[in-house]
Amino acid sequence: MKGSGDAPLEQFAALTGVRGLAALWVAAMHFSRETTLLLPASASVGWFVGQGSDAVLLFFILSGFILLHTYRAQFEIFSWREYFHFLWLRLARIYPAYLATLGLMVGLVLASVVAGVAYSKEAYPLARLPWEALMLHRWWWTDFFGWNYPDWSISAEWFAYLFIFPLAVWLLKRLAGCRVGVIGAIFIGLIALEPAIRTEWKLSLVSLLFLAGALLWELRRRCRWSGREVPPHLDSVAVLFVFTVLWFAPPLGAYLSAALFLLAVGLLLLGLSRADGIVSRLLAWSPIVFLGDISYSIYLSHGVVQRILKIILPADKFAASPLAVRVGVLLTFVLALFALSLCVYFTVERPARNWLRRRKVASVPLPG
Repeated sequence: MKGSGDAPLEQFAALTGVRGLAALWVAAMHFSRETTLLLPASASVGWFVGQGSDAVLLFFILSGFILLHTYRAQFEIFSWREYFHFLWLRLARIYPAYLATLGLMVGLVLASVVAGVAYSKEAYPLARLPWEALMLHRWWWTDFFGWNYPDWSISAEWFAYLFIFPLAVWLLKRLAGCRVGVIGAIFIGLIALEPAIRTEWKLSLVSLLFLAGALLWELRRRCRWSGREVPPHLDSVAVLFVFTVLWFAPPLGAYLSAALFLLAVGLLLLGLSRADGIVSRLLAWSPIVFLGDISYSIYLSHGVVQRILKIILPADKFAASPLAVRVGVLLTFVLALFALSLCVYFTVERPARNWLRRRKVASVPLPG
């Protein structure tokens, strides 16, 4: 990569924070049945919680934005060495926690076998486990999310790192002479196209949204170079836009609500990158930034926690219990999720990532 003499990269603390809230949104959606059983009044926010899958779309756009921001300069002249180094760094970032949580799910299934507890062989097909271990399962099967079902998106992200990232770099070079309006039009075209061709083959989804995120970064960069900053308070306006789209999603229809949500996400990320708005300052608050730091472990761990608690603390058994008991069970769910997430983060994700990165840097002298 480029040497230490380069100017330090601009940091986006608010974008780290929004990643943490998005991970909790996904987890809340997957626990919504249990939450509604224990606290029926929570159904009143079902219009929001039930659309937690939209947070995964935010992840894909954010990934394209951040990775182009971080690595674009290294590929001004394409180099296979830089490309493989980029892949190594991404592998160090995602694979240890991915493999650890998959291993926990495999251990849970094995424990069920030993204990004589029935499990679904359709949900946990042994033949597909090696593909999942290699982060390839979502490349081939549209009917299989994975033993650890949230990790389907990581398989799709790995595809984006391998193939869509270099395509994005090439595309931005080809657009070097284009006006800002052209970049913006292509971005809007991509987010309009994605809902129109959305299928169970998730690689099409991640490819378009990753490219959209890369173009969003280029749009911001071009605007700043020309002296036009992101409008102030765009973060607040975008948050209102997001909630408005989610509230009116049914009457808007599937296509229009999806396209408007993606547009709102793009505006939100632009607004948060400005870093001086009310929402940006809130999301840059250190506890929320820390939540963003552990968001990957939260995302990968919540499926494991859900499976464990479904066995040892099923919500159905407590649906008619006193309120204090139901609240206690729900708090146990939350504490279990954070306990496992923190364990994965501090014992696997962070130390393994740092160790792998040091090995690569130590073994290959970088130009400088």
